[in-house]
Order: sequence, then structure tokens, then C-alpha cells
Amino acid sequence: MVSMCSVEEPKEISSEKEFEDYMAKVVGCIMSLLKEQGLVDNYYVFRELGFDIAVFIVRAGLPTVKFLELKVYRGQRRGGVGFGNQRGEGPQVDVLLHDEYLIFFNKFLRWIILDLTILGNKRYMFIDNIIAKESAMGGVERGKQNNFNMSKLRKYAITWQELIRRVQEFMVI
Repeated sequence: MVSMCSVEEPKEISSEKEFEDYMAKVVGCIMSLLKEQGLVDNYYVFRELGFDIAVFIVRAGLPTVKFLELKVYRGQRRGGVGFGNQRGEGPQVDVLLHDEYLIFFNKFLRWIILDLTILGNKRYMFIDNIIAKESAMGGVERGKQNNFNMSKLRKYAITWQELIRRVQEFMVI
């Protein structure tokens, strides 16, 4: 039986950077536990390597990489949280522009969104690239600031413990 990493839910997160820092610690805990349990041989966690968190993993002698892209919604953009840059560039946009590869990219990339406007415990979203693309306001395009529609994403809201479980599962699939 696989044990779960037990890290307390963050009490005070006010910026995306703080959330990224906290989640990097969570991922480190998860990976350490998976190594202890023999589910991975080795790993290394990088920050800001195209995406917010990159985890290079060796399992059964085979290398793989997992990426996490994190977003925090504080209500700053009316109903949306941005991804990529204001010109519609960046690896996040590149991934979502390639419909034919979205399922392929799902092996390597997940998005985590923290909605700080939600009071209660279901304020995290852990989504794949297909859901990310479907949740983009007005579609994903170059030449504009792309945003996720928070009202579309909220139906995927989960608790902190569910988020930890899903991140852990993602690291070993």
C-alpha cells in the first residue's frame, strides 16, 4: 500500500510565487516518500524550467519528466487567471495550441490552480491539458493574453488532501 505525503495545507498564500514555493516542498515530500517506498529510483526537482516545477524521475531504470504549472486566482482579473505572457507566448500556450498532442502532453504536464476567492476547503483544481484548453476564455491564441475561465474550472475544485493524492499519483503514472 502506498502511503501519502502529509503536508499541511498552506494557511497564508498571497502570491503565485508563494504557492509555487510551497508546492515545490510538497513535491519534494512526495518524491522522497515514493523513493523510500521503492516506487522511484531517483528524482530531481527543478524550478522554472519552462514550467513552474519540473521533476526528473528515474523509475525501473527508465527516465521520465513531470511538469506542474501553477496558477493563483485572487479575483484580480474579472473571472480569469492568465497563462503565458501578454503576447500569447510561452510553453503553456505552446502546449495548448497543439490539439493533436494534448493527450500525449498529459503524460508529462498538469495544471494546479488555487482559487483564493473560495471560502472553504474545495479551492484547488488539478487539471490536464484537455480541460485546460476547454477552460480558456475565447480559446488559446498567440497575440493576446490568454486566461482560464474560473467559472468553468470551479467544477473541478478539490480539497487539499485530494490534491496531494492526485499529484502523488501523477508522479508515478
